[in-house]
Amino acid sequence: MSVEGLVRARKHQFGRQDAFGTKVAATRAYPFSGTPSVDLQWTDPEVDTGSIVPTVAPARGAGEFTAPLTDPQLAYNNIPLLMEGIFGGNVNPAGGAVETWTHNPAAVAPLDEDSNFTYEFGDDRTDDWYQLGDGVLDSLTLTGPEGLLALTTDMAWRFGSAASNSSTDSPPSPAVPTASLNVDKNPALVYLKDMGLYIASTTAGIAAGQILNALHTFALTFTVERDDKRFANESQSFDVSDRSRTGVAIELALTLAKTDDTVGTGSETDAWFSDDAVDRYVRLHFLSLKNISGSTKYEWTLDMPMRYYTREEGDSAGNAVIVLTGHAFYDPTDFFSGDGFFKSVLKCGLHASELGSAAS
Repeated sequence: MSVEGLVRARKHQFGRQDAFGTKVAATRAYPFSGTPSVDLQWTDPEVDTGSIVPTVAPARGAGEFTAPLTDPQLAYNNIPLLMEGIFGGNVNPAGGAVETWTHNPAAVAPLDEDSNFTYEFGDDRTDDWYQLGDGVLDSLTLTGPEGLLALTTDMAWRFGSAASNSSTDSPPSPAVPTASLNVDKNPALVYLKDMGLYIASTTAGIAAGQILNALHTFALTFTVERDDKRFANESQSFDVSDRSRTGVAIELALTLAKTDDTVGTGSETDAWFSDDAVDRYVRLHFLSLKNISGSTKYEWTLDMPMRYYTREEGDSAGNAVIVLTGHAFYDPTDFFSGDGFFKSVLKCGLHASELGSAAS
């Protein structure tokens, strides 16, 4: 008989909620690594007790519930969770056997509502599982590694409530773990080898602006600033009452060989080393070898307007490379007829019911 609580038996299960504050049963398991951090913020009072050691019982704080998770090989069917977690919108796909998920977040009012997720985490000891509610992504980094391998993912999840079936005072509802959820056995992975980089001076020029024989690696980082609100509603709960979104930032770092496209007059470096900021329009386009259904391939297109901020020097096995880093900006006129600052269009096999309802 083995000792219960195996690390390899850990599972990460998510379900999209229909409403803030109402947790749901998970609908899908994901092959992530990491563990949640549940800090109840127990704090000793600063009082005089006649003792040099703590005497009066501590009080609980509001709590801080996070989960720094990683995915070492991003799969196409896992992307909707990431896009919904960072941008929200409670987006549902169009299609059938082939689903198309389009995320086109707003930069100005009316802003998109967050998509909130319930997260279940535990292992083979099924009476010791966490249930964290109202989850969103505060940051997300997608990295295309050297060697054209599968993309890696770093996630910083934030939650508004916590429960555990090891707790008498804060039991989960609905019960956890949700049974019979398993990760994909043979997922379609998002490889850097399947990606094309396109950069142009206008949106209309993106399709003809492929940068060839230059990109080594990239890192695409999304950051969302949010503020949790707790209102005194006689609810006898520390749970977050509501949440506001106050800022979004997207940064793209490109590690590039020195070619005519990347250095020299008229190059991307020239756009950086300029008296005035130069608008660039960038596309990352992934096309898999695997079919979703019939002859339709898994496919992912990410577009954004960008301006360069920094250049760094580097090397790759004896060859000099540069790292150009740009930030997305809001473009209400030239970016796909006023779509804003970022657009993701994904073709995959994930259905809305697998991500979770959100009134789908």
